[in-house]
Amino acid sequence: MNARRFTCILATCLALAVLAASTSQTAEARIDKLTTQESISEYMMRMLSEDSIPGSAAVVVNNQQTIYAKGFGITSTKNPLPVDKFTVFDLASVSKSFTALGVMLLRDKGCIELDSPVVKYLPDFNLSKEDLSDEITVRHLLTHTSGIPGALAEPQGYFNGPTAMGKMVADLKGLKLNNPPGEAFEYSNLNYFLLGALVEAVSAMPFERYMADNVFEPLGLEHTTLYPQQAEAWGRAYGHQPVFGQVVERSMPFYRSAAPAGWVMSNAVDMGRWLRLFLNRGMIDGEKLVRPETIDEMLSPAVYFEKEGCLTGYGMGWLIATDSNGIKRIWHGGDTPSFLADMMLLPEYGIGVTVMVNSQTGTHGHQIAPGIAGIYLGTELEQMASPWWAYWKTIDSFSFGGLSLCVVLITGLGLFIWRIALKLRRRHYVFARPRIPAKWLPARQVILFITPAVLMSSLVLSGYLTFDFMYGYNLFAVMAKTMLAIPPSTWAAGMAVIALVALWSLTLALVPLVIRQSQANSRR
Repeated sequence: MNARRFTCILATCLALAVLAASTSQTAEARIDKLTTQESISEYMMRMLSEDSIPGSAAVVVNNQQTIYAKGFGITSTKNPLPVDKFTVFDLASVSKSFTALGVMLLRDKGCIELDSPVVKYLPDFNLSKEDLSDEITVRHLLTHTSGIPGALAEPQGYFNGPTAMGKMVADLKGLKLNNPPGEAFEYSNLNYFLLGALVEAVSAMPFERYMADNVFEPLGLEHTTLYPQQAEAWGRAYGHQPVFGQVVERSMPFYRSAAPAGWVMSNAVDMGRWLRLFLNRGMIDGEKLVRPETIDEMLSPAVYFEKEGCLTGYGMGWLIATDSNGIKRIWHGGDTPSFLADMMLLPEYGIGVTVMVNSQTGTHGHQIAPGIAGIYLGTELEQMASPWWAYWKTIDSFSFGGLSLCVVLITGLGLFIWRIALKLRRRHYVFARPRIPAKWLPARQVILFITPAVLMSSLVLSGYLTFDFMYGYNLFAVMAKTMLAIPPSTWAAGMAVIALVALWSLTLALVPLVIRQSQANSRR
């Protein structure tokens, strides 16, 4: 009896000890999780303060669930509403991963073949006669190996309206390739513009509708859209730019033809689900939504290139690389002049991170996502590569300095012209007394004074002809569309430089006439 009682007491004590240990471990886990979330929030607030970011949202997920999703700051400086995990942001080039999946789903249904020529699905697709545009395949577009030029040519593809995709395809006629198809990697948004047109042609429905019916809704992305009006209704963050050191609300104009490359709009909740889809090879919460082989193909390098000394692969809407710490990272960033976004998968750790920012006001935006992952993992990750033109704060600073210098020089030019006019009215020699009175100046002096105007005119003409004949697009049309997107301070500085050079060139070109008048006055 005593032995049985002793056994019961011992078993009870052991059970209580196990329960206490379990409770202690659970409490420690909760404390650790809470501490990590607080550290992430503190880090986010610090980054917003350092980079003058109006608003941002971040999400961290593992294979099973969303670990962290939170918004910070405000949606707009004009109408400052708080950002939360449901606030919709422009995803910029992160959009390419969505378009790529949309194309792959068409492939899985047997509607397209990745290695078939694009012209098979877009009969009007025809670049310059010298190029092998009929050899560009769907796979080339997905992996940026088509040879189609990148940043400078992109604005040529900006169109709006129901027929925007068709107009874009037609307007690319005459565009010349930088490389033969399949030979090299060159990142170009035009590749994904064309994929949007292809989806629209093959599905026989607007690109936006196809993506909603076949990607967003089936995957449970309830607040992801390609319609700006819908994003507004859900609560959209507005873009911001630096203008002479001030954060100003300003978003670049929306272009429907560019939507497949950079205008998917989503929130932290949906982006968490999107990351889990790829972490789990097409499954979410035990439900198979996309073929695992399709996800694997999208996340596998199809081409390699060197960027910032690191060998990087590109799959289909995703970049793949291993950093100096040996951590494999699958990611894609996005930049417009008004928004910034990063999504990142760390498959070895089973986590994913997305950060969305409603501005381009700092220089550390692309550090935020790896910074958050580093806090969660307790290690340090390298900043993700970003395009050179994404540092608008630095560009704005240079623009302010350049514009200030131009104003000083133009003012000096005005004073110079005013002084000459006064001397002419008083019949003084303006530049130098001619040694031999003559009706005209010596040819060498005339050539010397008109040379700047001739050089400037030649530069403008040669620039137009070079881009037209060598690359196949209108330089000035591209510049005009670009000015609608970049911060006003940047294009104001650019126009001031052009005005300064033009005015000085014109002034010097008129010098022979001024001297001629000065000589005529001296003979009276």
